[in-house]
Amino acid sequence: MKRLLAAVVLATGLSGFAPAFAEDAAAPNPVETAEAKSTLTIANALITYGRANQDALAMVSGVQMMITASNGTSIETAGKPMDLGAILDEAVAMAPDDQLIVARADELRDEAETVTRGVCYWEYWCDYYGYCEYWYVCY
Repeated sequence: MKRLLAAVVLATGLSGFAPAFAEDAAAPNPVETAEAKSTLTIANALITYGRANQDALAMVSGVQMMITASNGTSIETAGKPMDLGAILDEAVAMAPDDQLIVARADELRDEAETVTRGVCYWEYWCDYYGYCEYWYVCY
């Protein structure tokens, strides 16, 4: 009888948490997801361009776009979060005398380093053909 009562109490308690988890894992808006995906792709291209052409402003702009598009969730590559703070450091190292770059990097640093991995996050995934894209992953 005690086991039955414990099982009922446990089942009742767990059923109260199920709707809370269901709300967190609700299907994302496809329009917002597509917009964020294209923004992340453009931001990645800006960062790559900035590295190739020693353009710190392009790198800072790319980080700003990533922060805005990810909306506080992490952006990951191969299961590791992308270090946006390191990209900002790289941009400042390219143009240490440019006060605009240094000031904007400092403004973005807090947001870049406080992203969290929630129920859903952005994954940068590449297949073996070299095609890469961002996927919005929920678990």
